[in-house]
Amino acid sequence: MLRIIFLCTLLHVAGLLYAVDLGPSIKTFIDNKPEGSRYEIDREYLYSSQVLPRFYNNRDFRPAWIAAQTLNKNGHDLLNYIRRVDEHGLRPQDYHLHLIEKHVAKLISFHVPLEKDLVHLDILLTDAFLLLGSQMYFGKVDPNKEGADWKIQRKEPGLRLDIKLERALYNDDITSALDSLEPRQHSYRVLKRKLSLLRSLEEHNWPVLRSGSSIKPGEVHALMPEIRLRLKKLDYPINDTLSEAYDPELVKIVVLFQNERGLNADGVVGKGTLEALNRKPGQLADEVRVNMERLRWLPLNVPEQYILVNIANFELDLLRQADTVISMRAIVGKEYRKTPVFNGRISYLVFSPTWTVPPTILRNDVIPELMKGPGYLQQKNMVLLRTDGTEIAYTDVDWSKVSKKNFPYMVRQNPGPDNALGRVKFMFPNEYNVYIHDTPSKTLFSQEGRAFSSGCVRVEKPFELAQTLLADMPDWTEEKIKEAMNRDREQRVNLKTPVDVVLIYLTAWSDNNQRVHFRKDVYKRDAMVLNALNQKPTKRQIR
Repeated sequence: MLRIIFLCTLLHVAGLLYAVDLGPSIKTFIDNKPEGSRYEIDREYLYSSQVLPRFYNNRDFRPAWIAAQTLNKNGHDLLNYIRRVDEHGLRPQDYHLHLIEKHVAKLISFHVPLEKDLVHLDILLTDAFLLLGSQMYFGKVDPNKEGADWKIQRKEPGLRLDIKLERALYNDDITSALDSLEPRQHSYRVLKRKLSLLRSLEEHNWPVLRSGSSIKPGEVHALMPEIRLRLKKLDYPINDTLSEAYDPELVKIVVLFQNERGLNADGVVGKGTLEALNRKPGQLADEVRVNMERLRWLPLNVPEQYILVNIANFELDLLRQADTVISMRAIVGKEYRKTPVFNGRISYLVFSPTWTVPPTILRNDVIPELMKGPGYLQQKNMVLLRTDGTEIAYTDVDWSKVSKKNFPYMVRQNPGPDNALGRVKFMFPNEYNVYIHDTPSKTLFSQEGRAFSSGCVRVEKPFELAQTLLADMPDWTEEKIKEAMNRDREQRVNLKTPVDVVLIYLTAWSDNNQRVHFRKDVYKRDAMVLNALNQKPTKRQIR
């Protein structure tokens, strides 16, 4: 009897405790932060110093996640979301998971939780939502630093996560609220599924595949069963038979694999194909995480029509309402003359362009040749110009006074078949002086890795691109375009409809068939982004 009375008394006391209004204690916590310091719970800093107090102030400091003795539905939903946020390539521990789990354990233990613990749990969950929401929307990594000067226009900063959180709490739908903050690009969802697959593969069951020579279609080779199994694990539709024959079915799958890895798709299993097959699932998973983060950096709105140049893929696509209108190979900047990542708008074309040699190329490549004699100018169809644009003869220059550092002239190449810009250039004025253009060096398009330019983008099908951009200008017939591309002087044409252009750097993305493509990190940027993803969040305030 005494035991029953004791338990009833204990439950009564607990009930009174849970009935206590947590608002005053939450207000005290929010208001008592010393100026210039950060909020802190159990020696762990919180990440919001502006949005957090605004959120609680707007709801009169009522708890958001606590109801009676336990977490409410929204609290459980948020906790579960954090536990599996690695599905987005993010780290659960970044969102106070350890502390939240610790406080939740107190709620379900025999001991009655203290009011302070309830307050701390509520605030930790709010801070976790604000940080997670911000990183899902804007990205965790600063693209201006670890992103290697990512200058593509980003999302507008006015997210108002406090209002979004209040609505989600009212609708009891925290999961949908967070999901709505992920990138809208279809590639993001496909990469998310790919990440899950790669993490399910066991690293120790990934032996290195070796062959002393290339394996050609139709041959019989002892490595074929292992190759079949490897491709099946990587989600290619193939039977993992023990056949050692390199049969037509397997050839088709290998060609698909080669296409998706940016290799020469000839069906021959050579060094490059084996290297790609040997890449560990963990390595590929890291690459997926890096590119999911890059997708978080992109703006929300996609133009109805735009040109997309994926620098890492060496390819240009003109897209209209998600359909690819035209696609072609591209040549991008060398590693030490990288093509920048940014967006602009093509507003005009220049047919039969001249080319004024830019300072870096002039200093490093052209001046040393000019010092040898006038033959270089004649060979390259170039002229010397004074700074006012007037021409000067080679013999009128005192070359004994000229050097790389002292060259008060410009060099311009006239229109012609050997002009470095080819027959047409596509202009989108920008601070980098980068544009898209034709090239006389057509053989370079057959290379797998096409980082050969000095920063501009050279395209394989300049006529077709010009024809597509001028399609809404009927006067510009096929014959007129060809004529303009073969003149002896420049001709500028303003587009009736300017076209957005995005120069992006993605080493993993998906196509319209929901297949994921991987490319070599030609500019060696992935490691910097991955390292930042694996660090604790920065101290920057949540927007």
